[in-house]
Amino acid sequence: MTKINRNFYLGSWTVGGAIIIIMLVFSWAAFLKGSQDLAADLYIYTIVPYTYLGIIWLALLYQSWAAIQDDQAAVTPVKAVVFMLIPLFRYYWIFRVFRNYAEKFNAFVNRRRLAVPALAGGLFTAFSILWVTYGILQSALIGTGLLVLLAGAYLVVGTMTLNTLCNGLIKLAGAAGQRVEGC
Repeated sequence: MTKINRNFYLGSWTVGGAIIIIMLVFSWAAFLKGSQDLAADLYIYTIVPYTYLGIIWLALLYQSWAAIQDDQAAVTPVKAVVFMLIPLFRYYWIFRVFRNYAEKFNAFVNRRRLAVPALAGGLFTAFSILWVTYGILQSALIGTGLLVLLAGAYLVVGTMTLNTLCNGLIKLAGAAGQRVEGC
């Protein structure tokens, strides 16, 4: 298992999320002032922090599935990441590899009888639902305060989920007797 640096993941998610919220707020303000071109440009440029956050999540998703690989694992780390890149299919796959991850993690810990706290499946479910909702409604809500509100909820729940996931992986590595640094 590779080292999980919670500060890197949380810092990236927080800064990227703050940039997205700021850009969406300014986009909304420009839209309200009648400057649709500026609003559209600001919205389009959010693709940069969104792409970065997507890469961060894919890296963490890979590391998460790599950490619980044994003869019982139905999903490989590569499969978890590659299937998330398939348009439309990803709306199903997020539930398979993320919502169900807490269950698979907990089963792995129980099989190995490790002293690691269980992951809360409800948090992973909430994040998966918000991820799909945001992905589907994002374009329809351009220029509205609802987009800012939905993005905020998505980022807050994402922060809690990311923190829980990193803590679980760090404790898993520690319980497996592996050296964990920088966390």
